[in-house]
Amino acid sequence: MSSSTSSSEAIGEVVAAPVRGIRIALVLLVVLCGVEALTRFKLVPMTKEYDQFHSYPRLAAELAHRNGLRIALVGASIVHEDIDTTRLTERVRAATRIPAHTASFSADHSFVNTWYYMLMHDFWRPGNRVDLVVIPFVGPSLYDHNEMEIGRLARYFTTVDDWPEVLRTDLATTAERADFLLSSFWTSWATRDRMQELTFTHLLPNYKAFAREQQNLVFAEVFTRRAHKARSLVALDRLLRTAREHDTRLCFVVFPTQRADWNGQPYADARRLIEASGTEYVDLRSGDVDTSIFADLVHMNVDGRALYTGLLADALTPMLGPAPTEAGAAFAASGASE
Repeated sequence: MSSSTSSSEAIGEVVAAPVRGIRIALVLLVVLCGVEALTRFKLVPMTKEYDQFHSYPRLAAELAHRNGLRIALVGASIVHEDIDTTRLTERVRAATRIPAHTASFSADHSFVNTWYYMLMHDFWRPGNRVDLVVIPFVGPSLYDHNEMEIGRLARYFTTVDDWPEVLRTDLATTAERADFLLSSFWTSWATRDRMQELTFTHLLPNYKAFAREQQNLVFAEVFTRRAHKARSLVALDRLLRTAREHDTRLCFVVFPTQRADWNGQPYADARRLIEASGTEYVDLRSGDVDTSIFADLVHMNVDGRALYTGLLADALTPMLGPAPTEAGAAFAASGASE
């Protein structure tokens, strides 16, 4: 009797084990689906940056269809922190006497790999042509093997058509490739770092400023450590070649920061590659930097933004052409109806 009971209990445990496993798996699945739904439909719409990314295809199309000079600013956070697009547009328009239009396309803490896919996604693939793409940069942004934000790249700047190139050229490890593929399907995974930042920003005062300062310090340390080592420029070369294929005129612009080591970098190899391709290269760094115009190690305050927007406009004007009277009048007439 007792042996029969023991056998029955043992059989029951064997049968119950898979059932418990299935229940646990179902609970986990429900939790994951709930987190995914919350992230996709609630948290992501609350994130201003992701909302901007969604607007970029529309902004690129609108810019491409404007009359006059069309200037796209593409790059990292200095695009929107250090450049006043309204002031830039007005200054270029006044200097050239041609209607000018400017739009910003930025992704915080991004590098040349991401900018390539932004251009592909918003301009080249849909055929949105502009007169000039300005790419401001600092630090190691033009070099390979920077720590990209993979989830953002997967969700907002690439499609299935880009997968072979991303996996082959831009991601070096199996972990990065797995992260990219997971992020392509799973929003909560792709945005996990941003959701953490959003949560901490709501809970802790000044968290965003603290996080940016820490990021700048890490960024600077990595660049200093690698400054004397040869770094490849495969992604930059790809961007330059593709721009030529699409007949897109580019201008790379070095901006100053409060980092003396960054301001002293000659970028000789990157500059040679850029200029050899027939692309414009502008260096806005000059002598000692006035630290009072900066809000942090990298980004400028209102005074710095006004100053360097003017310097940028003055540097771009010769590329866009001072307005010959007849051409200026023709462009002005075509833009008068806007």
